[in-house]
Amino acid sequence: MGLTVLIADDETMPRTVLRNHLPWEQLGVTNIVEASDGDEAVEQARICHPDILISDVKMPRKTGLEAAEAVRSFCPGCQFVFLSGYSDKDYLKGAIRLKAASYVEKPIDLEELTQVLMEIVREKQLLESFTPRSLLAQPSEENNCPTEGKAKADQQLSALDSLIRHREKEKTEAALGRLYRELARCADSNPEYLRQMYCQILFLFLNAAQTYNVAAITRRADYLLYLAIQQETPEQLWGVLLQTARDYFAAASPGEADIVSRVEQVLRQKYSDCGLAVQDVASSLGYTNAYLCALYKKSCGKTINQRLTQLRLEQAKKLLAGSEQKLYEIARAVGYSDGKYFAKLFTRETGLTPREYREKHRGN
Repeated sequence: MGLTVLIADDETMPRTVLRNHLPWEQLGVTNIVEASDGDEAVEQARICHPDILISDVKMPRKTGLEAAEAVRSFCPGCQFVFLSGYSDKDYLKGAIRLKAASYVEKPIDLEELTQVLMEIVREKQLLESFTPRSLLAQPSEENNCPTEGKAKADQQLSALDSLIRHREKEKTEAALGRLYRELARCADSNPEYLRQMYCQILFLFLNAAQTYNVAAITRRADYLLYLAIQQETPEQLWGVLLQTARDYFAAASPGEADIVSRVEQVLRQKYSDCGLAVQDVASSLGYTNAYLCALYKKSCGKTINQRLTQLRLEQAKKLLAGSEQKLYEIARAVGYSDGKYFAKLFTRETGLTPREYREKHRGN
C-alpha cells in the first residue's frame, strides 16, 4: 500500500526535517508532497489526494485548520496531524472538531510523530483488509459468536467506524451484513449483549454525522437511540441500522445536481435577507460551509456567492423595469442594505446604472 503524505508549513526547515528524517519507507509512504501555505496545501491536495496531511496550524492565507477543512470536503479519507508551537486552546478545539489524528507541539519530537503516523497507517491497513468479499465470507465456525471473542468484536467495530467515517458506502453495508448474521446467532444466548452491540454501531453513525454536520442524522439522534432500545428482535434492530445507514450516506454524499437545486431553493427563498451569508445556506441544508462550497462549485462552476449576486440582480432588473420603487427600496428588496453599494454593483455587472436600465427597459 503506497501512501501519499502532504507536508504543509510556511517554514522551510520543518518541511526539510520531516522529509529527510522520518522512516517513510517503513511507514509505506511512497510519495511526499510539500506546500508552503494553506492555499497551496489545498491546491496540492486536489492534485495528489493525500492519505495524510501533516500541517502547521499557523500559516499565511489559510490556517492549517482552514486548509484541512477544505481538503476534507473533497478528500474525506485524509487523516490530519497538526503541528504548532502555540498552546492555543482555540486551535486545539479546531483540531478536535476536525477529528485530527493528533496534535503535536513544536519543536517536533520525531519519535512521537513517527508513533502517530504508525497508528494512522495501521488503521488504514485495517480498513483496506476489510473488502466486501472478506466481510461477506461466512465464518469458519457456524456457532462463532462475537460474545466469545471481545477482541474480534472490537476489531470489527473499529473497522466499521473507519468505513463509515471514510464514507465507504458499499463496504459499510457489507460489514453490517456480516455483523447482522453473526449477531443474529447470539440473540438467544445473550440478548442484552446484542442490544449493546447495536447501540454501539448506531453511535458510530451518530459520531460520524456529528463530524460531517449531517443534520438528517444528528437532529434525530435521540429518536434513533430510542428506537434501538425499543426493538425486540434482531430483524427489527437491523431495520433501524439499515435505514440509519441509508439516510447517513444519502445526506453525507448527495448528488451534485441535487446540491445545486437545493442551494437554489434556499437562495430563492432568502435572497431578500440583507444578512444572508453562505454559512446560513450551509447550516440550513445541514452541511459544513467548506464542504457545501466545494461541492457546489464543482457541480456548476461558480460559487454560491456568485449565484446569490446573479439572482439578486435578476430580481432587481424586474423591479426596475416593472415598478416605480425608489432605488434604495429596490436595493433592500433584493438583499442590499446599502443603496450606493447596490448601484455600484449593478453598474459593474450590467454596464448600465440602475437609472439607465430603468429608462431603457421601462414597461418591458
